[in-house]
Amino acid sequence: MDRLKIIVCENFYPEYKKALLMEGFEDVELCIYPSLCDQKGRKNEAKEILRKIDDDQNSIMICSKSCDALKLLPKKHNIRCMTENFCFSHLVSEEFLMYLISERSYIISSGWLKNWRRHLKSMGFDKETGGAFFQESSRQLVFIDSMKDSKDQQHLIDLSLYLGLPYLIIPVELQELRLMLKSIVYEWRLNQKVEEKHLIISDLRNQCAEYSTIFNLLSKISTYSKKRDVIDQIENIFIMIFGAQTFNFWNNQNDSIPENIEEFQLSEKHYLLLKDENRLCIKITWGDILYGIIDVSGFLFPNYIERYLNLAIEISKISGLVFHNNVQYEKILDSEKELKYMSFHDSMTGLFNRNYINEKKSTIIENNNICVFMFDIDKLKYVNDHFGHSEGDRLIKRFARILEKSFREIDIVARIGGDEFVAFLHESDENSAEIIKQRIINLINIDNENIVDEDQKLSVSIGYARTDKENNSMEDLMRKADALMYKNKNEKY
Repeated sequence: MDRLKIIVCENFYPEYKKALLMEGFEDVELCIYPSLCDQKGRKNEAKEILRKIDDDQNSIMICSKSCDALKLLPKKHNIRCMTENFCFSHLVSEEFLMYLISERSYIISSGWLKNWRRHLKSMGFDKETGGAFFQESSRQLVFIDSMKDSKDQQHLIDLSLYLGLPYLIIPVELQELRLMLKSIVYEWRLNQKVEEKHLIISDLRNQCAEYSTIFNLLSKISTYSKKRDVIDQIENIFIMIFGAQTFNFWNNQNDSIPENIEEFQLSEKHYLLLKDENRLCIKITWGDILYGIIDVSGFLFPNYIERYLNLAIEISKISGLVFHNNVQYEKILDSEKELKYMSFHDSMTGLFNRNYINEKKSTIIENNNICVFMFDIDKLKYVNDHFGHSEGDRLIKRFARILEKSFREIDIVARIGGDEFVAFLHESDENSAEIIKQRIINLINIDNENIVDEDQKLSVSIGYARTDKENNSMEDLMRKADALMYKNKNEKY
């Protein structure tokens, strides 16, 4: 019996092996070549593997458009090549991958993760050099987890500690890969020179056409990051391609759901085929989660409704996967927002931190009427040493609240050290700067009224500097304000 050879990078061998087993394709042989992205020294090995496979007419190589393995193929070869923009395109949408890349994520597959020590060694890294390189080039490790292997998480923890980078796990399913393999295998079977009955060949042709259609639809639907866009595309498919007259998508956000849809929603059935009504209903689920119900009716050719149902079931699986991935996408966005907030804010006070000030220096100074305030809490070390750090933290938080009350929302207030604060007053003049300073002093006095112990009362040294013809750089303003602040402190003590 002829066998189809599918050639993939070793980094994705586990996913392809699992998908082929799930589909039960006994006439497919999986071949792997070494990962060349980080193992350039294995090019000869990969070249020899591809040379041997090239002798067989029945072979397909699946890889990214930039894979070095493509350059190792003989000039005249029999291997058919299927390429995508990214290595991970068969697991997650390209839009999602582009987002991860833009956020400087280092994306990892199960196959790479299992052998991460070998890969880093091939790249010439030990713990020190690897950590330095990856921390400079990446913000986080992102593991695309389709295998659900508990050992992978431990490998990821070990890698994270080794490189000194945080990690994120994105769970995905193999539905898209399985559909792609179905399309490939059915097309290959159809083209084989076998003497079978016309009915079998016709059936194969129909199956091939169906899965090719589904895979093409998948390519469109899987690029959407918003649920509404996915639903609109599904509606277009049923109305424009299947000739349906009515399309509804029911979920918990609908104000009113028909009684029969509510009954179907609570049942264990996955679909309803109502031939008398020229109608079908299909649940969109992933795992145990129900995302909604597709309700379609009024088909132009009702005698084809069972075939429409088969395609609709596959589309519902794709949609469930996309909705599942959308949830993961939203989690990533929330995670990125949280990381960005943490990187620019002081964890104790919630004010901006030194990172934010360094990031905004150049844009702040574009405003010619800027006043820079520098603040230092007096005797904070004394309070920490004699009353404990909890009392010192209270002083810091009390002063942070006073600064928030003293400045406007358009101004910038930051904690840049243990007892040091800075503020930037926009559109200021000498009079407004003095008003702000006096307001801070008054609020400190009011805050101290209920403090009995003199040593625990809040005392702050203040200095400020405004832009002028000779003094316009941010560094100059901060140095001048800092000098005046210390002059204020020395006058007290």
